Order: sequence, then C-alpha cells, then structure tokens
Amino acid sequence: MRTGTRTGLSVLAVAALTALGAAPASAAPPPACGDTLTVDTVLTADLSCPAGGPGLRLAPGVTLDLGGHVLRGPGPVLGSGRGVEVTREGEAVVRNGTVAGWSTGVGSLPVETGGPTGVLTLERLVVRDNGLGADVSGEPGSGFFAKPLRVVRSTFLRNGDGVLTPDSDAVIERSTFAEHSRAGVVTDDGGGATITGSRFLRNRHGVFLLVQGSADVVGSEFVDNTIGVGAEIAEAYISVRDSRFTGSQIAVDAEWAQLSLSGSRLVANTTGVVLGDWGASIVGNRFRANETGIRGSGPGLIQDNVLRWNGDGIVIDPAYDTLALGGNDVRRSSGWGIHAPGVTDLGGNVARGNGNEPQCVGVVCGGRPPS
Repeated sequence: MRTGTRTGLSVLAVAALTALGAAPASAAPPPACGDTLTVDTVLTADLSCPAGGPGLRLAPGVTLDLGGHVLRGPGPVLGSGRGVEVTREGEAVVRNGTVAGWSTGVGSLPVETGGPTGVLTLERLVVRDNGLGADVSGEPGSGFFAKPLRVVRSTFLRNGDGVLTPDSDAVIERSTFAEHSRAGVVTDDGGGATITGSRFLRNRHGVFLLVQGSADVVGSEFVDNTIGVGAEIAEAYISVRDSRFTGSQIAVDAEWAQLSLSGSRLVANTTGVVLGDWGASIVGNRFRANETGIRGSGPGLIQDNVLRWNGDGIVIDPAYDTLALGGNDVRRSSGWGIHAPGVTDLGGNVARGNGNEPQCVGVVCGGRPPS
C-alpha cells in the first residue's frame, strides 16, 4: 500500500509541475517607435516610423538584433531623425537587418550619462537611403561625445555619406560602400578610419579626408568612383597598401594630404595618383592603362613602381629636389615615360617604348630594373 500511495503522489506531483510549466509566460510587447531599449532585443517584424525619429534608442550595453527586418523612417529628409540612437557611454551593437530612410541611420547622441566610453558595433547590417548612414560624432565640431565605431560585414548604399567619423575612430572590416553622393567614409577633425578587405563602388569619393583626418586602407578595392581616396583640406594622412583601383577619375588624390602608397594596382583610371606639397611615398605599385600614372609636385619618394600602357607615366612639374625617383620601370606609354625635371635621381630608372622623346627628363634611364 505504501508503494502505491507514493506512486500516486508522485504522479500527481509530476502532473502539477507539468501544468505549471505549461502555463504561458507573459511576453514583452514588441518595441514601438521612440522606445528606449534597456535589454537586448530582437525584432520579430519590420518597424516603420512615419513620424520620424528617434526610431529606437539603446541604453548602454544593449544589443539590437533586427532579426532580418527593416527599421524604416519617413525618408532621408532634414528632420526625419535617427533610426537608432546610442549614447557615448557603454558598448552598443546593431546587427542583422536594414536601417533605411532617416536623416541619420545610426547615430550617437550629444549627452553624457556618466559611464566609460564604449564601442558601437554595426554587424551584418544594411544601411541604405539615409542622409547619413552612421554618424558617431556626438556633437559635430566640438569633439565632445564622440564614440568609437566598428563596422563588420555590412553594406552602406545610397546614403549622402556612409560613415562619418569626426573626432572619433572607426574600424571597418569586409564591408561595402556603394553609390554615395559624397563619400563612403569621411574622416574629419582628427578622426581616423582603419579599413580592411572592403569595397567602394561608384561613390563620388570612396574615402574622403577633411582637416586632420586620416585613413589606413589595406587589401581593399575601389571601382568606378570619381575619387577613390582623397583629401580636400590639408593636414590629412592617407596610407594605402595592397589595394586595387579601377575606373576612377582620380584613384588617389594626395594634393592636400601626406601619402603612403605601396603594393597596390591602379588600372584604367583617368589619373592614378595626384601629388601635393605634403609629402608622398609611392613604392612598389603597378600602374596600367591609366591616362596618367603619377602627376603633380611636392617632396617625397617614387620608387620601384612598374608602369605599363599608360598615356603618361610619371609627370612631375614643377619638381622639387626633395622629391626622389629610383628604380621605376616605365614602358609603352603613349606620351611621356618619366618627365621630372629637377628631382633627385636615385638611379635604376628604366623607360622604353614611350611615345615622347626623350624617354626620361630629370633622371638618367638605362639598364634593366632591379629584380
């Protein structure tokens, strides 16, 4: 009897626990336009905000997973607000979906909440058809409230600017920037961008530097931009390594920036590189089928570059004796091979089969390039 009683009680207990477990939990309501999210949140449907921003605001430390859905604003008109707002403090993550139709797709707020600064991460995100894609300046022009940015495997499409980083730094990895009316990435006021494995397609500027902006570009591709990488105001710094430029009016415009260009291929651009007065190191690159390979003036070093089938190869005028040329191999240009009066000749330059004579002006050409 005892055994049976225990068995009966056990069955009743299990049934009671099962019933309790089966009771439905109260689900949190889906976020609405203008909400501040204080816990990690996943959207289960598109969210449209016809009245404008803010779309959603993230408290420090919150991740917003769009769940493959769209956070949509009323259009990229002035005053339509931010799709996602974050503060300077704390980490924040926006991922896995689309932010479209805002003055600013994702932006940082000019407010102080007292905690340490954290990184804003945009991951597997599509940011399209906004006035600005992502702006982490906080308070533009002041340097206050700027927030570091990390962009991973994301696409920025048809924004005015894709990523704007005045007074802040951005790390951009394996992302695409296409069809921006001004630029895919803009750095300004001492801000910088480190860009690896990314693509810039049909932008007015792929990467655009303003005063004291900097960009370090590695292993990236620039196709059919008006200017691939360029600066408009002095005191900027451009570094490009192991990248490819095709179809630009100017692939690299360093008239107003210090430049380091190495290991890159520049093919079928109107102009490969424009030099300016801020200094340049152009070493170990290949130029092919550009209307002009390298032109401009200023101090620096042009060394061990290979130029084939360009209109003009290297044209430096007026030249500085603080600009040095050595080990460049220029062949089959339809115009000048090397025209660089007044430069310092480091030797080892080769020019053959170019359209204009003499093949070299300003340096002595002869022999074969170093292996």
